[in-house]
Parts: sequence; structure tokens; C-alpha cells
Amino acid sequence: MDEVKKHSRKDDLWVVVHNKVYDITKYLDDHPGGIEVLVEVAGADATEAFEEIGHSEEAREALEPFYVGDLPPDEHADAIEIYRPTFETVAQSSTVLADALRKKQKALINRVVGTVFKLGATGGVGAVAFLTYTRGWKTVAETLSLSSLSSRILRRLPASSKESNSTFWAGFGIATAANLVLTAGLGMYASTKLDVQHEFTRHAPRRKKQADRIVPYPHGNPNSSTQKTVKAPSKEPVIDPKTWRNFKLTKKTLVSPNVYRFVFALPNPDDSLGLPIGQHIALRATVAGKPVARSYTPVSNDSDSGRIELLVKVYPAGLLTNHLANMNEGDMIKIRGPKGAMQYSRSYASEIGMIAGGTGITPMYQLIRAICEDKEDNTKVSLLYANNTEEDILLREELENFATENPHKFKVQHVLTQASDKWTGLRGFVNQDMIKEHLAPATDSSKVLLCGPPPMVNAMKKNLAGLGWKEPGAISKASDAVFLF
Repeated sequence: MDEVKKHSRKDDLWVVVHNKVYDITKYLDDHPGGIEVLVEVAGADATEAFEEIGHSEEAREALEPFYVGDLPPDEHADAIEIYRPTFETVAQSSTVLADALRKKQKALINRVVGTVFKLGATGGVGAVAFLTYTRGWKTVAETLSLSSLSSRILRRLPASSKESNSTFWAGFGIATAANLVLTAGLGMYASTKLDVQHEFTRHAPRRKKQADRIVPYPHGNPNSSTQKTVKAPSKEPVIDPKTWRNFKLTKKTLVSPNVYRFVFALPNPDDSLGLPIGQHIALRATVAGKPVARSYTPVSNDSDSGRIELLVKVYPAGLLTNHLANMNEGDMIKIRGPKGAMQYSRSYASEIGMIAGGTGITPMYQLIRAICEDKEDNTKVSLLYANNTEEDILLREELENFATENPHKFKVQHVLTQASDKWTGLRGFVNQDMIKEHLAPATDSSKVLLCGPPPMVNAMKKNLAGLGWKEPGAISKASDAVFLF
């Protein structure tokens, strides 16, 4: 680790993931999550942060070209529970360094040419203005006018006029050429000194935007012209993406076999979580003396003041899930966030198709609830929700209520692999025919969201590719046509 710690700068950045050392210096500019998150773990063990995000197998494979070697056995860190989410993170296209470089070079050439043209035109106007000042507008205007006439008219001009016109254009040409050469030189020099490959707006804001609140001035008559309004001071965010904070478990309910609903209290009853729609939080606990972290999407939102609600399935070998199942009301757990690439808005898509399996319904439910409760949001959502049995369906009542109350916005189809004889819905595994019948087709204004067990997700990627959707790659961005939470 002493050697790794020496490589902690942007121009020389090593990290450790599961006791393997990687030199990711050349990957910084292409990391979808931005450079800053990588710099935070420079020269250190990034295993916990890496697993907390929930990277897919493709993302793990993307690290292989940057592999340096293994840590010595006596420096191996304690094992951290590997977060294998019931979903993957993918992109519409893989990150290819060569393509990124070509795009940057092309953008640079376009900027330089544009700058030369604009400044060249400015130089030409400047030349005309200078000649106007030194010779007078009348002479210049006559010269410019005469230059556009036919040679017959020009031949009728006195010799002195021809000579004056020739002298003018010679000077104009020289001035313009000199200006273009100087502009090109300065433009190329400036392009090598300035980092203008990306605009600053590509980075997510570090502080969440908050609307101003109008608060009456404490003194004076409300009808008085002297009454003032002031901006109320904003509260400190309840959660922080870097700092772990303790939250108390206030309620634990078993809602289906091995699935619990956990309710954690926020510091104050009127607090809201402040989690952007589509993002998740991370929970951390110490289990058998080792830190264990995993990410979850709350089913509550900012309208649920004073609490965080989670649906969690407990797995036999899950260190954190079993820790949660054994917690008692009043116990504390550490939470931080927000995390995730998705940030939903009304303009995200005109139609969204969702395919979820098991507890993969939680990020879908978060979006469904936000869309259905927003009267101004006209996005249409169709959900295929897969489970083994009817008893395994989570949030069924809530989903069907949203479908009943918002038939123009939301439709849900349940798919069961072990359905009873009384089941009248879809049976088997989600397939191409189901997707084609119940979800929107692949268009520029439609999106598909996936969340479920890895075998299901892999199958859905192939089914979607067969229906015209571009098969996603390793890293997911909110702009992708196919997004995996």
C-alpha cells in the first residue's frame, strides 16, 4: 500500500479493488461518473466505494486493461460483501477510448475553424472601418459599389479612379490575410492551453438546488408598504454523499416471505430525504467485525416527511440483509447518499417501458409514484413485473391503485413463473412477445428501464436487441435508451 499511496494525483492515479492494484490515470476523462469520485479514492483501497455503486460484470472487466498487480498477502484488506445487485448498470454503447479521442479532436478542429472565420470576418469589417476613417466614407462606399459592377462600367472610369480602387483592394486583401494568419495562430495556441473539451454543465451540481421561500418580515403591518420578504436559510441536507450518518430504525414489518419493510426516522419530523427521483442510498453496518455496505432505493419520497422506507429481501448468505432482519426498533444504521446516474424529469421520455423482477420493483416504483402523483407529468409508463408466485408480488396494492387512478399514464402486467390454476395473468418468463405487446417500441422519445436478477437482466438485454433497441454496454447514463439501475 505504501507504493499505491505514492500514486494519488490526477496525472498518476492508482486504486485498489479487492486487493488488486489498477492504474486508472488514462481512464479519468472517460469515467461516466466524473473525475472527482475517482480522485477521492486515489492512492487508496476503493473496494467499498466500488461495490457500493453496484458495478456490473462488464464494468469489472473494463478494469482489466489497467491492472498493475496484486497487493502482498500480508497487506490484504478484510473481505467486503460484494454487492451483486438484482440489477446491472449499462449504457447504450460501450466506452471506447479511441472514439472518445476522435470526437475530442474533431470538436477542437471545429472550434478553431469557427473562431478563425468569426475573427476573420471581424478583421474585414475592421479594415473597412479603418479605411473609412482615413479616406472618408464616400470614397470607400464608391469603391465598394464600383467593385460589384460589370467590367464595362469599370472601363469608363477615369484612370485615377481605377488606380484608387486597385490600391484599396490590395490594402484590404493584405489586411485580411494578415488578420487571418494572426487569428489562426492565436486560436491554435489558445486551444493547446485551455481545457475546453467539456463544458462545466456536464457535472452534476454538488449542492442541491432549492427553491426560495418567502418569509414575512417579523415587524410591521402586513398591509404596510414597509413589509419586507427575506430568503429563509436552507437546512443542512439530511444525507450526504460522502459522510455516513446514523439513522434510527422505527419500524420493521414482514410484508412477504423473506421481504421486510424498514422505516428509519429522519432527524426531525418535518425533514424530507432530498433524494432525486431515480437515485438510491447506501446502508452500512459492521458485521462480525467487518464493514458491509449495500445500496437500496427507498419506496418513500420527499412527500413522506420524517422517514425513509425501504423494501429489502433477506438472502441466506446476505451479510447486510441478515443484519437488517435481526435489527430491533431503536437500533441505528449508517446511511449516505444520494447515489446513481439516473435523475428523472418530465422531459426524460414520452413513454417508458419497465421490466422488473422481485425487489427490482423499488426503483421502478419510485418513478411510477412520482409520475402518477405529478398532474403536470404526461409521461406514459408500462410495467412488466415478474415474480415466482402471486404471494411474491411486492407493492401490488399500490401499483394497481396507480393503474386504476391513472389509466392514461400507467399500466401494469404481472408475470408469474409458478402461477396457480386460478391465475389469469401472464405466465412464464418475460419474453419478446410480451415486450412487443405491452411496452412502447424503440423510438427516439421512448426509454426502457431494467431491474432484476442478473439472469433475467441478461435475457432482457437480448430480447430488447431483437426488437430494435441497441444492446447496452457496461456503464449506465441517464440519457441511454436502455437503462439498468
